Amino acid sequence: MKIRIHGIQDGKHQIELKEEVRNIHYIFPEFIGEVQLSGFLTKSKNRFNFIGTAKCNAKLICDISLEEFVNEISADIHINFIADTTLLHFQKNSSKEIIEIAVHEDDEYFDISAEVKDALAVNIPMKRISPKYKGKTFAEIFPQITNKNKEIIDERWEVLKNINLS
Repeated sequence: MKIRIHGIQDGKHQIELKEEVRNIHYIFPEFIGEVQLSGFLTKSKNRFNFIGTAKCNAKLICDISLEEFVNEISADIHINFIADTTLLHFQKNSSKEIIEIAVHEDDEYFDISAEVKDALAVNIPMKRISPKYKGKTFAEIFPQITNKNKEIIDERWEVLKNINLS
């Protein structure tokens, strides 16, 4: 996913990009279809600021039912970069934390793929629950299992109910 930066005028520019998942290296295998990026690129002299949103569908497996479902993952993207060749060479040789990404002054595009890929990966939900099971209890989803457990009571354990632990 490349944003054209060479030759654009100072000011705010709307950016709309689409890229097939298979064309983005090392993206998580859960992602399917295409990644859509929309936002605004603001340019002031040699400084650039991109603020936008990336969206992509992900094929996930429900933690409750083990059914496969598709969920849209969205991530906010905020990147600052500067067209400064000297700073670019300094950053390559430095181990310090980078606040502003430097690019070569003659670069025609800024490749935003890594930032988009990382932001989407971080927004994959840890608890993956299909939309049709959200907000439901285990008993509501699987009544046949919870009712069986109530019917099968081993009378040998009844004596333990009378134990006083205090």
